[in-house]
Order: sequence, then C-alpha cells, then structure tokens
Amino acid sequence: MYHFRNKSSVAPIDVAPSDAFAVKIVAVAHPNGKSWAAYQGPSSWTDQCVADQGDAIEEEIANALFYVLANSGLIYAVL
Repeated sequence: MYHFRNKSSVAPIDVAPSDAFAVKIVAVAHPNGKSWAAYQGPSSWTDQCVADQGDAIEEEIANALFYVLANSGLIYAVL
C-alpha cells in the first residue's frame, strides 16, 4: 500500500519507501479562441480550481499529454 503525501509539504530528503504523490493536470482552450494551456495542482482540487489557480506546465509536456489540443491549431500560451 502507498502512503500519499502532499508534494508541496514534503522535502526531498523526507521521501520514504512507499510514499506516493498525486497531481491533477487539466488543459483548457482559452476563451480568446486562439490559445490553450495546461495547469497542474493538488489532486484534491476541483478541475476548475486547477484551471484557475494551478501552475502552468511546460509546453512539451502539455503537448504529449493533450494530443487533441496540441494538434488543434491553437497556440500554447499561459494566460
């Protein structure tokens, strides 16, 4: 069994066997109709909260995770 911990409150030196860390990643096509971006946040947050308050992820990673948006013709831009 794994022990899920908050990635924000655990120092690398404190990681122990069977520790696990979960994040939620959401992607949004921005209302401007020209761009999209992907954001990460704690798994306990709602999708909307991650979209509104999450940390942007790198474009290369977002492209790999969200094929449809990466190939939609929209540009990757964090708003």
